[in-house]
Amino acid sequence: MDRSVLSLIFRNFSRKKAEKCADEMLSDFQRMYFARYYAHPFPLRRSAVMILLFVRDDRLKTIMIERTDIGVHAGQISFPGGKAESSDADSIETAIRETMEEIGVRVRREDVIGDLPSVKVPVSKFEIFPVVAFVDEVGDFKKSESEVKKVLEVDVEDMRASLGNRVVTAAGKQYEVPSFLCGNSVVWGATAMVVAEMFGVMADAVSR
Repeated sequence: MDRSVLSLIFRNFSRKKAEKCADEMLSDFQRMYFARYYAHPFPLRRSAVMILLFVRDDRLKTIMIERTDIGVHAGQISFPGGKAESSDADSIETAIRETMEEIGVRVRREDVIGDLPSVKVPVSKFEIFPVVAFVDEVGDFKKSESEVKKVLEVDVEDMRASLGNRVVTAAGKQYEVPSFLCGNSVVWGATAMVVAEMFGVMADAVSR
């Protein structure tokens, strides 16, 4: 897929279908927190992630990161991103800023080809707004040593093919969760919901 095709896909899709794909990735662990949230809603902090797409060796790729072993998201696999600052004009600016800060890749606003429905994460009190961009070349990475342990170049089709249920440990207990593989790492939870939205959008475009 080239930029023009991807731009068309991510600007013309069913948001309800994307949200349904995300909901299908919810684990029992997450549903427990969602039930509490909807029973007694509380404010969620705004954040944004960058789904950075590019083509290498005729394969569609994206970038994910493994976070350092510090903080509430220690060791997690995610897209580059973070919480919104008061100076950010919108979620696009948040995602662009965080991508530069975390992996040293400069994404221009004109590289953005769309966005996906937001994903609520009651357990961490955030609402994630995924931004989708396409670049011709990602260049060299310069990761934030305090936030990023590894920068991971991921084959999009390989990740899609890896969808399945796997056992993970959360809050000291084991849960079987719907997930994807990023290399040897299991991607589940909010990031898997965002990934599922992306694949749902792409599948919807192919089926039309």
